[in-house]
Amino acid sequence: MKTNTTWHSGLGLGLRHRRSARAALAFALAALAPAFLTPAALAQTPPPDYDFDWAVITDLNNPAYAGDPEFGTNAGRGSVPYTYRISRLEVTTAQWMEFMNTFSTQGINMSSHRPISWGAQQSGNRYELRNMPSAAMIPLRGINWRSCAQYCNWLTNGKSSNPASLLTGAYDVSTFGDDPGGWFTDQLAHSPGALFWIPTLDEWLKAVHYDPHRFGPGQGGWWEYCNSSDVPPVSGPPGVGETTAGYRAPGFAELSVPLGAYPDVRTPWGLLDASGGAAEWMETVMGPAPHFSRLLDGTWAGSDSQSSMDRAGSTDGAGPNFRGYAGLRIVSIPAPSLWMLVLIPVVAQRRRKTR
Repeated sequence: MKTNTTWHSGLGLGLRHRRSARAALAFALAALAPAFLTPAALAQTPPPDYDFDWAVITDLNNPAYAGDPEFGTNAGRGSVPYTYRISRLEVTTAQWMEFMNTFSTQGINMSSHRPISWGAQQSGNRYELRNMPSAAMIPLRGINWRSCAQYCNWLTNGKSSNPASLLTGAYDVSTFGDDPGGWFTDQLAHSPGALFWIPTLDEWLKAVHYDPHRFGPGQGGWWEYCNSSDVPPVSGPPGVGETTAGYRAPGFAELSVPLGAYPDVRTPWGLLDASGGAAEWMETVMGPAPHFSRLLDGTWAGSDSQSSMDRAGSTDGAGPNFRGYAGLRIVSIPAPSLWMLVLIPVVAQRRRKTR
């Protein structure tokens, strides 16, 4: 919603009163600004939305997850001190197909980026949607972490058709590899200038399991499962169940259920398909150095791990070249609204006065 920042003389206020009101508003907004606009955020170029449906995650410095009731795992995780946005849906076939075709049509071999299961197929040097219902919305299953990192580079670089756009931006591809001991050397966290990246464990946990109104208005807390509940979602087809996790159908029909097919099953922030679809890559590394696995969370279509993997205290891990059942959800810095852009000079002036 756009905010009208024009002051009209027809409001009946005298010049002095208008200045006082404006100063009061500026002071109030400036007092709030540090919670939303860090110096790094002020310097960032607002990222485009592209065709993602974004959920904006606020409630800064939320209480951390206390840990799995049985094993205490993920205790102390999930507190995030900044505002960010995360895609409500996993990356769709149509979104990934655009990425693939940007480079395959230049004669670049994109086979290592092709998901094991999705709604597209190769036709010559292009990829096209399969002849099946909702093919564009089929989730990706079977993409490795390094392909996801290059996808984030491409988004950060404005979906450029230059092959160099795959190499840096969010993650430096030159770091990708393994040392003689078999431990991976990939960059551990996204670059400071990244506009889009793979979720961290804290970002993912908060967006999926933390509810800012869990115990009433403004009284935040954690749900054990990703359907805003302490009871796991029910397996079954759309209209009957609540997730494709644990659902098995003839001809692997569970793999053809599109994203968004369970619109009433949401995380507290409105994310869909946190259970089912694909297990989702995270940026965070499992365990201490040396590094062997990146984290995965959430179950996948047909999975028999629902009772564990859909819990806040349970994660999985795999090497960055693992494909299997893995998919992706995207995180980005929030695009500032008009009132934030108006506020920037006020914040800058306030900071100068406090030096």
